[in-house]
Amino acid sequence: TDMSVLCAGGRGELDDAAAAMLAQVLEVQGATVSKAGFADMEPASIRRLELETVDTVVVGFLNRDSVKHARFLVRRLKRAKAALRVGIVFWSEAAAEDKETAGKLARDMNADFVAHGMVDAVLGALSNEPPVALKLVAKRRMRRQRAASKKVTAAAAD
Repeated sequence: TDMSVLCAGGRGELDDAAAAMLAQVLEVQGATVSKAGFADMEPASIRRLELETVDTVVVGFLNRDSVKHARFLVRRLKRAKAALRVGIVFWSEAAAEDKETAGKLARDMNADFVAHGMVDAVLGALSNEPPVALKLVAKRRMRRQRAASKKVTAAAAD
């Protein structure tokens, strides 16, 4: 294939090791592969990643409790490059988890795919599907506290 994939660990050195194994499999499948460590996924470091030639980023986590962190990384990576496909792999999860649940999780995270094993990770990384657009999250407006406290003060003065 002529796909370019960046494999990265999500939170620790074991995640990096799993990402390196995925990178080897993707290379055997003919993809151009680069690797990044979990430290490269820190907020300040994401901007320094060379994503110009990358089609897909796959971030792997051994810890299933990393869903919030994964959602954050998807958002950061897609902000860095809108045309990027971003996939998340939860290695510790049973590979038998159904595709519908994985699809729902991917939609919840705004990811292009969620995989739970090597085969699904490779299929997701090498997919020709167009990237999922980043959903804009409405910012919450803070109520002005001062206006309310002035009314209370004015009412008390009457």
